[in-house]
Amino acid sequence: FLMTQPFRNVAEYQGKANLHVFQDWCGQSTNDLRKNVHYPLYPHTRTTVSRLAVSPHWKTYGMRIFGYIHPSMAGEYIFAIGSDDNAEFWLSEDESTENLKLMAYVGKTGLEWTAPGEYEKFASQVSQPVMKSMARYYFEVIHKQSEGPDHVEVAWRPNIEGTTFKVIGSKYISLYKDETDLLMGESAHIPQTVASHEMSMREALRNVKYTVDMVKKDPRDTIFNIPLVNDSYLQNLLPECTYNPSYIFQGTSVGRYNGLHYVQLSSVYPNDFTRQTHVEAEQMCIYQDENTAHGDIKILSICLSRDGFARFMDVNPKEEDWGAEETTFLTTGIVLSCNDVNVMISYLKNSLKNLSCDVATPAPVKENPPQPAEGEEPNVVYEEDALWERVFDVKHTDFQPERTDTWIDLTRIPFVLLPLLSWSLERVLNVERRVDEKLGSRYFLELEIETAKGEHRLLSRYVYVPNSHEEKEEPGPMLCSPQGFSWNPKATVNILIAVRNQARWVVHFINQMEKIYRATKDENFNVVITDHHSDDLDVEKALQKADLPRYQYKRLEGTFEKTVAVQTAIDLVEDDHSIIFLCDLHLHYPLNFIDTIRKHTVEGKMTYAPIVMRLDCGSSHLEPTGFWELAGYGLLGIYKSDMIRIGGMNTKEFKDKWGGEDWDTLDRVVENKLEVERLHLRNFLHFYHTKRGMWNSRIRKPSS
Repeated sequence: FLMTQPFRNVAEYQGKANLHVFQDWCGQSTNDLRKNVHYPLYPHTRTTVSRLAVSPHWKTYGMRIFGYIHPSMAGEYIFAIGSDDNAEFWLSEDESTENLKLMAYVGKTGLEWTAPGEYEKFASQVSQPVMKSMARYYFEVIHKQSEGPDHVEVAWRPNIEGTTFKVIGSKYISLYKDETDLLMGESAHIPQTVASHEMSMREALRNVKYTVDMVKKDPRDTIFNIPLVNDSYLQNLLPECTYNPSYIFQGTSVGRYNGLHYVQLSSVYPNDFTRQTHVEAEQMCIYQDENTAHGDIKILSICLSRDGFARFMDVNPKEEDWGAEETTFLTTGIVLSCNDVNVMISYLKNSLKNLSCDVATPAPVKENPPQPAEGEEPNVVYEEDALWERVFDVKHTDFQPERTDTWIDLTRIPFVLLPLLSWSLERVLNVERRVDEKLGSRYFLELEIETAKGEHRLLSRYVYVPNSHEEKEEPGPMLCSPQGFSWNPKATVNILIAVRNQARWVVHFINQMEKIYRATKDENFNVVITDHHSDDLDVEKALQKADLPRYQYKRLEGTFEKTVAVQTAIDLVEDDHSIIFLCDLHLHYPLNFIDTIRKHTVEGKMTYAPIVMRLDCGSSHLEPTGFWELAGYGLLGIYKSDMIRIGGMNTKEFKDKWGGEDWDTLDRVVENKLEVERLHLRNFLHFYHTKRGMWNSRIRKPSS
């Protein structure tokens, strides 16, 4: 654990304890608080309390109170804690932060609570007697509150018959550290203890049992570790073919916020498990995205009511003839032909066309009992029962194609390409397909291959299959290289951020960029930050200390104007042939983030707008739950030359307002005949937060 030397002048800090508050975080248990990405180093608020009894009348927060307790006389003491919701009291054997022990607590699940001063509701609330001398002892109180009444208090009494518990007041406590003159971004003094983490982060990661498939290991997450095939081997490997997709906008003006209609999703193989968002409404949904409406633009889920599943089920099917030859499942080795799959998917699409996502209004309950049916006795109440004997048959259906309206046929493509190079295929790591129904399909292939020398290399390349060849049903697809459409593995990626007084999130962002750099050793990326005179963190100093390949920083004065700040960051990038990525602070980034931006951004041809998952309040990157943000396009990768071509940020119309600037940018991307690659990016997560204290907002304390 990180240790710092505490103060020695006890009298100077007497009468108060340190209080750190973590706001806007859902959950009721103390372990829910420990999942907060900022805990314990970067709280929203750092203040002090004069006694160990706090009731702020607030909701969805967590607190950490810490400092020293000073017994006035030697002897045995018993401690007690009360709270709503959960809380813990930790006490050290001495003044060291290393010797903490859990003395008393209210619950572990978040369901337990007590009234103020109620110390006997749970056996865990009262400690065993502990011997203390007239010295000082380090302590921590951890409290988590959801909604409703809130309080936490710690009391003590001598282990003497007839004494009663009293709240520990100012006479017996002192600060761990005076934080008055420290910036919110300064955290080296904050103790990290067994109480604050309960276990080290390394141990926590080792012990975590992943319940969300997307979080589990996937070779794509570390694909950057495989060296790329030397590009010279691939030159003239395939014939060039014209690449001018029919879905690219052909007019001159796309219309206000209509650019969204020209964006398509690409399909992915193997399954990247981004379809599992663990969000369930009253309806069952094939894929639960955010149901939003912006004017005439609507983004809807494909929803199924409970009865809606019947269209995929053959209820009470005719059973097989027991005298017939037994069905086997291993005769051919192939379950479905491509034609079978396409027929099934076509049926699925047609079935879903008329499906409504509206939630049906339940019919009013009739007060009068139902009339007896034929054969039923009168004056007898018959209750409905389930059809327990109702059975059904169903065909295997892959819903992944329904999500992207495409189907990836990988049965032949790698085996057409690799023999040309005398290489063998080790494994298919990633394949993405963008379908143009009129002209053909563009594939992005990422294959791990073994060369003739036995070396493992990554083939990462765009190829194209024209429809004209597919329709001829020839033995193998005619692969060609789409003319002028290839990604540059050496392109610099500039991550652009505009900040103002977001110390904890700025530190988080820098830590995320350091994480990527240490894992990938990618020297070709640059962090660019424009800072509107932040006074809670020395942002430039933080960048100087960071382990990053390079950075650029510019301090701005005046009122925060987002589009102006972003455009200033764009102007700082000198190389027009490098990629800029318009980013956000509140994100968890996968390790392959920089690599993924580079692969999906093609100068003069294509921009990249990865879809981020917005986490639920209280959800962490270890167990992500939330929804995919299909409506937002603020996270955008584009070559600077293309950004100049579309006119940059709209700093006139969106100078002093937010909302819509991303759609405005998208409109101009589409109008300039650029594709927009749109993919759900694994483990690309947006942490839940409110706008409290952000940008130009201020905090106002209540009068009492």
